[in-house]
Amino acid sequence: MTSSLRTTTGERPTRPFVVRRIVGTLVLVLLAGLSACGGGQERVLARAAGHELTVDEIVEILLRQDGLPNEPSVVAGLATFWVDYMLLAVAAQEDPELSGVSLDALLDPQFEQEMIESYMLSIVQPDTVLTEDELREEWNRAPPADSVRARHILLTYPAVATVAQSDSVMRVALQLLQRARAGESFAALAEQYSEDEGSAGQGGDLGFFGPGTMVPPFEEAAYALAVGEVSDPVPTTFGLHLIQVVDRTSTAFESAKDLFRNDVIIQRSISADSTFLAELDREERISVNAGAEGVLRELASSPRTARGGRAMGRVLVSYADGSFTVADALEFLQTRQADFPAQVSQAPDEILTGLLQELGQTRVLASRAEESGFRATEEHRDSVYDLTLGRVIEATDVLGIRNIVPVEDETADEALDRTVAQILRELLAGTRELIPMGQVTYGLKGEVDWAIVDGSVTAAVTRIDELKGMAAQVSPQAPLGLPLQAVPSPSDSSGN
Repeated sequence: MTSSLRTTTGERPTRPFVVRRIVGTLVLVLLAGLSACGGGQERVLARAAGHELTVDEIVEILLRQDGLPNEPSVVAGLATFWVDYMLLAVAAQEDPELSGVSLDALLDPQFEQEMIESYMLSIVQPDTVLTEDELREEWNRAPPADSVRARHILLTYPAVATVAQSDSVMRVALQLLQRARAGESFAALAEQYSEDEGSAGQGGDLGFFGPGTMVPPFEEAAYALAVGEVSDPVPTTFGLHLIQVVDRTSTAFESAKDLFRNDVIIQRSISADSTFLAELDREERISVNAGAEGVLRELASSPRTARGGRAMGRVLVSYADGSFTVADALEFLQTRQADFPAQVSQAPDEILTGLLQELGQTRVLASRAEESGFRATEEHRDSVYDLTLGRVIEATDVLGIRNIVPVEDETADEALDRTVAQILRELLAGTRELIPMGQVTYGLKGEVDWAIVDGSVTAAVTRIDELKGMAAQVSPQAPLGLPLQAVPSPSDSSGN
């Protein structure tokens, strides 16, 4: 989405322009010395299908970004994206239609879930017939909360937001909050600044909504406001919101009974499913082994690290006819969305216990469903596969890693190296969309040589710290002995 706010997300701390130019020159000089350090040998950070990403290259990319935390997770994350994009680029170089790329890791969980849902619908049948009197009785027992009408201003973050960019978005939100509370029209501010294209043209008006309609942080903040009040910035997965409640209304039975009936049916279905799953746990003796939560958390913190054969066979969840092991958990983690392992590594034990229990239940339910004949037809599988492959091809085109054309005097392999490295730079700069492809490349990783070297991740972090320390020790009036007149002036287009 485009907005005048976008120009604020890349702000740097206010400093004289000439100092920024001097520091930029200093970084270039430091980068020029990278190869000289370490005995002239470039240490490899990642490999993929015969291509290499060196520590020097990742350091050069990261040093150009202000406000980015110098942490192993950042380096490893970039290396992971480099591997995924390089593997796809090489595959596309060999076959632009990507017909040899297996999408099983991406689609098998979807087909399995469809199979389980069909099976459960066939055997779990809650009572969903409600007379008018029964529905009114349910209403009187737990009437819905009032409906709220609210406006909001949404400010979004870049795809890969640096600390400085995130802070900049918050500063804008606080400035808008101050203006709204000082008496400026909230609707006018929303029209000018909100990045929610669906509501900005209506002054941020979202209309009336009831409980369970909005994401929890947004709903909680809205219901806590009196009519006319404006909230503090509210973070959600969509960005930062400023919320103003403009009206409240009590919900009448007659006007809301159809929606209420649906809510009651949904709650009855959830209750019936919970009862069924509890019985499944008892019948199949599904149980999470002691200490499994800690093991899963450790696996999620470093899903790429190789484990020994004995460790891979450790049982995390047991059930009557089998078990869910460390090997299964690693495959599960490596075939989820890119940020999923990080979420698992930070989750409390009770959340991980629930996740592990669900993984055991899924194994049992999939087996029961298949035995009962609930399987996706070949026609359905082929249709979904073709549709998904088309979307993967579209994504590679958006990334620019399909049909890469070498420039003059450049080999095809050099063109791939240049293109993928440039993608990393643009991701960090916020000028390119972040598209996780780990689920797509999972099959390729089993067929093609690739690696991310943990020791080199640490080496990159250390090297960046060293170079930043060198920069901090040099006077901006004479960086590394360069006279001020050697620093490009603001009008010099040859500067960096």
